[in-house]
Amino acid sequence: MLFSHVPDPEPVPGPADTAAGEPALDARWRAATTGWRSRSADRDEQRTWAWVRHGWEALLEPGDGSGRTADVLLVAALLAVQQRFLDVGTEDPDTVELPDPREDGAPLEDAELLAVLGEHWELDPAEAEEDPEGFARLVGGFLQDHLAERSDEVLGALVERWGATTVFAQLWSLGRPGEVEADPDRPAFPLSTDEIAWIVSGVPAPEKHLAWEWVNR
Repeated sequence: MLFSHVPDPEPVPGPADTAAGEPALDARWRAATTGWRSRSADRDEQRTWAWVRHGWEALLEPGDGSGRTADVLLVAALLAVQQRFLDVGTEDPDTVELPDPREDGAPLEDAELLAVLGEHWELDPAEAEEDPEGFARLVGGFLQDHLAERSDEVLGALVERWGATTVFAQLWSLGRPGEVEADPDRPAFPLSTDEIAWIVSGVPAPEKHLAWEWVNR
């Protein structure tokens, strides 16, 4: 009997493949994002990861050697900023459930996460053995609080660095095909002056006004 060969599925491009940046930071970016398939990137994965890397590089301090865990959580916070921005007008961005990076394949071990959360909240690892489900819910709740607080800090840092108009235009362009024209000869970010002006001067629909207010709060 003859068997036809079924070709292996092509690998799905990940953040390291779709988001170019400073070559000197490639290895560090790959270490922080390998395996990550964020739900918040579904609407426009390539542009979302391009923006995340653009923001990630902007917020790294010169000579910063804080380690992979901090890099991973900075990526998670940037994705949280985007998720909250997208939810303006439909949900309260301050209470929306944010994606758990561990569930999306982020290279983040439970022990690494507990070490970070333990700096802010009391966590007894013994509880994990006594009540695994309850402990998991507790950790998940603390992670939501951490991502919400960290994303507020990240949004503020981006606004301070680039200005509210630029940050708003960047976020508005994500997941909205047609707002900006793709140019294969240049990176998706930073946006050009004309692209920013086009987005900001567009029709001020209620959703757009609410999103603008959220960035400027």
